[in-house]
Amino acid sequence: MKEIPVIIFGVGGVGRTLVQQIIDTRAAIAQSNALRFKVVALVDSRQWFFVPEGLSDSELTTAIQRKEAGQPLGGSERPSAEKLISMVAAAGVENAVVVDVTATDGMEPAIDLALEKGYGIALANKKPHAGPWSSAQKYYGNPAVRHESTVGGGEPIIASLRYLSDIHDTFFSCEGQLSGTLGFMCRELEKGRPFSAALGSAMELGYTEPDPRDDLSGEDVMRKVLIMGRMAGWQLEQSDFEVESLYDADLADCSVAEFVEKAGQMDAGLAKRFADAKAAGKVLRYVGRVTAEGGKVGLMELDANSPMANLKYIQFHTKLYDAEPLMIIGAGAGLEMTAGGVLGDMISLAREAL
Repeated sequence: MKEIPVIIFGVGGVGRTLVQQIIDTRAAIAQSNALRFKVVALVDSRQWFFVPEGLSDSELTTAIQRKEAGQPLGGSERPSAEKLISMVAAAGVENAVVVDVTATDGMEPAIDLALEKGYGIALANKKPHAGPWSSAQKYYGNPAVRHESTVGGGEPIIASLRYLSDIHDTFFSCEGQLSGTLGFMCRELEKGRPFSAALGSAMELGYTEPDPRDDLSGEDVMRKVLIMGRMAGWQLEQSDFEVESLYDADLADCSVAEFVEKAGQMDAGLAKRFADAKAAGKVLRYVGRVTAEGGKVGLMELDANSPMANLKYIQFHTKLYDAEPLMIIGAGAGLEMTAGGVLGDMISLAREAL
């Protein structure tokens, strides 16, 4: 039985779900892959547990239950991510997988150090792959770095891009609806609901980030499309993208409460756009598209009767898939799917890179 140490950064929804999946699939993964993952470090933004021989399932369960209840993780005060990796390596932990299921900026130094130590990397955090090309390029095509859950919430988007790249297909464009939150908002606006009311529903249902502007800005969709473009072989930067925000610029820096209070100022303008589209037999959907020249992310008119109007899809237009693009259709969101994508990356790293 091959035993793989695991360091998990992030004990939010995805992190907790991943820990539970590790516990629940132990027997199945041992039988099918002769692998056992032992979580040696569990890390949130303030605290961490570090047990070189591995945290027990009961300890892991207690930790995620505490976080689920809104309590502190319960461990020691954590060092910086880079120092943490140094401490784990100094304790003799080898051939580990470092998992980043945060949305934290600045994880690159810790990731780079982990790679130097011979560790594998499994990312749901998009920011390392979407940073400046000068720092991000080393993560692309690196057999020790996997990031299926950075795009499509665990759907086989990255795997498909890797396959097409491996067979030297020529990419023309990548496109898709890449935000469940924005998809919900568009469908609600299409029904005639004011933007502010649709936003309130999305927040109540837990569809948005704590600050809904993280979704409404389009920046998260842009990062996903940028990653797809780079996987297609285009050395693009964020500045190569035109991104449409669904909120007014004067609300960018206010508090979340003030933003929600003033969201009604977007009602009239967006209502008119959706009504005009409907009158023309169209619907508006929030779509990201990228080519070798750059990308565009924002509201796009689609034929009301088009299957694309009601599907969360990603499509690749390539030389091999010219007449009909290769399409991947599915939910593309949710804690279980995203965590499952990370777990799949951990298994492939254990089999192929460690």
